[in-house]
Amino acid sequence: MVRRSTVQLGSHQVEADTEAGDYGTSGTSRPKMKRRHSFTVSEIMFPSKDKTWTIDDDNETMDNVSIVINLLADLSPAGILPLSFGMAGTGYIPSMVLLILFAAAAGYMMYLISRTIEISQEKSFNKMWEKVVGSSTRCVPVAMVFAVCFGCCLAYACMFGDLFAGCMPAFGVNASRTVCLIVLGIFPLLPLCMLKDLSLLAPTSFAALVAVLFTIVMMAVRKGDGSYAPGGDFFTEAPPDKGSHLFTFGISSLLLVNGLAVAFLCHYNGCKYYREYKEHTPGKFGNKVSIAFGAVSVIFALAMTLGYATFGSLSDGVILNNYSTNDIFANFARLGMGAANVCSFPLMFSGLREQALALIVEASPAMKGTCDLVWFQNVFSACMLMVITVVAILVTDASLVVGLVGSICGSATIYVIPCILFDRASTLFTPSKYSKAEQFLVRLIGCVGVFLMVAGAVATLAL
Repeated sequence: MVRRSTVQLGSHQVEADTEAGDYGTSGTSRPKMKRRHSFTVSEIMFPSKDKTWTIDDDNETMDNVSIVINLLADLSPAGILPLSFGMAGTGYIPSMVLLILFAAAAGYMMYLISRTIEISQEKSFNKMWEKVVGSSTRCVPVAMVFAVCFGCCLAYACMFGDLFAGCMPAFGVNASRTVCLIVLGIFPLLPLCMLKDLSLLAPTSFAALVAVLFTIVMMAVRKGDGSYAPGGDFFTEAPPDKGSHLFTFGISSLLLVNGLAVAFLCHYNGCKYYREYKEHTPGKFGNKVSIAFGAVSVIFALAMTLGYATFGSLSDGVILNNYSTNDIFANFARLGMGAANVCSFPLMFSGLREQALALIVEASPAMKGTCDLVWFQNVFSACMLMVITVVAILVTDASLVVGLVGSICGSATIYVIPCILFDRASTLFTPSKYSKAEQFLVRLIGCVGVFLMVAGAVATLAL
């Protein structure tokens, strides 16, 4: 039985359909609110929802497919390009072993983030840190994540600026690097970087993934047809013969360690991924992380070995730079990878904006209300995007700064911060469920993360 009734909400009266027997078995009824025109009860109860946004407003909007696609797009575009260069001092077998170890450790850290959220009942790094470590140092994880997000956003901008500027002449368009950065910054990056919901980025993330897979296909075809081998159409220089290069390992392997240490970096959005995943539990979340990290490991392995097998020790830090500008297949790959970096940029920018706003509030608590306003967040996003674009235009080679920021802050974000937070939260709130074996593993990975911070900085400066 359905009847019309009026619901009083404050000074507002709203018509609703009431269905008898809908609530419990006692014969009582409750109103079912239905949308009438563009007006809903939620808009009465929360009239400022469209004017403000905080992490508490994150909705569970990402389904199983969306979260895996977003994770793949977050990881793969920048991750596949430098790994062949890292193999110069590392053989095929050690490279695969290192890849598997780093993938497993980084995936486990994402899982620990979700468990720490559930244990601490906090939704962000700074709130978790304040609760389990102390309020006096709560800005530490925020500053680390902000630094790595800014450095990686700058690296992405430099990368897609170079890729587009390098391949556009092959398609009859003469556009300088500066023009490419400005145009792409205005559209599509500006509107995409203002989005708060990661599920809305799933379509662009899928486009990025398609471009990455196309690049892998191009690399496989060019290795197979011998275009870059002696006598091939695009052959220029033969790399020095290093023998089988099957088990090579030494100090220069730090280059690959440095690359792999940050290749699986998406932990700056770890809290947000978990908050927005539908019906999330650590077990379900860990399962989807495992799928994404397993798939991206296959992508990384293919790109790393195909690039090195084609160019050997001559492999560039951005492997697409080794391919001829007259190779139309490679130019399409450059175009696709440029687009892939553009499509994945907003995912990293989301983490940058969240941490930047947290730092502002940390420095000036009176700004809390202003930072919650959507219009302020949009203006702030536009300003940050402009700063990144200007810096990318002025600094054509940011590899040193980005390398240092990535190695130090990236390793801290992936391995050190999640281990500290989980170890402290488990020790304080769930000691009976925190086994000695897991405690040892967590603390070991945390210590290795500190070593990677130092080793990565040394590799960036010295090798």
